[in-house]
Amino acid sequence: MGYEVDFLPVEAGGAAICVRWGTPGNYKVLVYDGGTACSGEHLVTHVETHYMTSRVDYVVNSHPACDHSAGLAVVLRKLRVGELWMQRPWAYTTMPSTAMPAARALEQLADSKRIPVREPFAGASIGPFTVLSPQRDWYLDTLLPAFGQPAIAPRRRLSAFLASSHHWVHRWTGARLRVGAATTAENESSVVLHADFDGRGVVLTGRAGVGALDAAATYAEQLGIDLPASLRLIQAPNGGSADHLSPRVLDRIVGHCKPRTARTYTKSAFISVSLDAGQQPSAVVTEALKRRGALSFVTLGTSLHHLHEMPDRGWYRARPTHMKT
Repeated sequence: MGYEVDFLPVEAGGAAICVRWGTPGNYKVLVYDGGTACSGEHLVTHVETHYMTSRVDYVVNSHPACDHSAGLAVVLRKLRVGELWMQRPWAYTTMPSTAMPAARALEQLADSKRIPVREPFAGASIGPFTVLSPQRDWYLDTLLPAFGQPAIAPRRRLSAFLASSHHWVHRWTGARLRVGAATTAENESSVVLHADFDGRGVVLTGRAGVGALDAAATYAEQLGIDLPASLRLIQAPNGGSADHLSPRVLDRIVGHCKPRTARTYTKSAFISVSLDAGQQPSAVVTEALKRRGALSFVTLGTSLHHLHEMPDRGWYRARPTHMKT
């Protein structure tokens, strides 16, 4: 079965991703995150122009951050949407009515348009995608009570030493992801999706951190899914931040490191970075991915297109980032 995945330009962070799969005359469409309202407009235009439809079968909000939710409201207003999948933390805990305004507005808009709203916990099926994380109990018992709290990075003194000695470490050992990276509970609540298109795996991660990605890998193993064996495309979480990945997580999802002479680059990592951010993803991350046979590509104001057995648009081939590392 043919499929294609598009990462659209974003402003002020976030992500805007759409997926199409199927055969001519029987295509389905999923939108995963929408970025800001401007990104949402780009999504609508992209679906109408390149997918040649005004219908989106599934809309998924990875987590209720404004720069992931706001653009989805534009999609719901301007396109016909079959289902909305989103977390509703306010349904389980007391929080100010002003908290998470973009996500709340998204739910209200769906209700007004009679679009079914479903919660994406591990085990749920969204078209060809399976939710690998978060587990419902982990979300309710551990993550949700920690919303609003800062992440605590373990081994802070060691991390500070490595940061001050970065050039020395890189020169003699090669830059490496640190063990013990941490992020917020809100980020860890990101919906991690996996789809297998005739043996070609796609993993979407939002802003998931090490905890969520490790849990996703464990759940995939329980389902009998060999993520590294089939992986063709992965979303590097949170703009390629090193605080969201670890060697163990990449080993379990992408595969183990191989020496340069034994590598085959059969996998891609797409990274959403806004043009106004003025920065590239961490070279530590892109190098760690490359050692595992995955080349990294960054939006930075452009669109990225991954496809298999789908109509060619005549777009030029993208150049991987950090090619010299």
